[in-house]
Amino acid sequence: MTGRLIRGGIDQFRAGAVVHVGGPGIAASRLEIETYALYGSKVVLKFRGIDTAVQAESLEGLDILMPCNGLVDLPEGAYYIFELVGMRVRTREGRDLGLVRRVIETGGAPLLAIEGPAAGDATTGERLIPAARSICTAIDRTARTITIDPPEGLLEL
Repeated sequence: MTGRLIRGGIDQFRAGAVVHVGGPGIAASRLEIETYALYGSKVVLKFRGIDTAVQAESLEGLDILMPCNGLVDLPEGAYYIFELVGMRVRTREGRDLGLVRRVIETGGAPLLAIEGPAAGDATTGERLIPAARSICTAIDRTARTITIDPPEGLLEL
């Protein structure tokens, strides 16, 4: 399994450490780290008992879950992806756009995939909003909200 290191130490990935791997709607599995290797900002984990590519395929796209006390404090204005997923997104004027369902890494500003009313009608759809500071003007962890100030035309796409 590969992952991207956001910041800080690698201590929680030492050989013999136990992590939970799961995702939305997928029960977490308890796995023991056998070995790990760092490649720039990526970490490759080898789990005990996962010895073939076929076995590893079952982990593709899943998240490594850990208690928050095992996470490094991020600098002001930085957020873990799990913090953003599930947050309600509103415009400065108070228009409710829906909930963040996932965050898509793009190489530039990540995109917030927001599920809610589609532009111009009452059907549900997915809308992609860049998570740029110029657009996401306020993120409130306590209220679980993101306030955006979209450029003209963005919400009509």
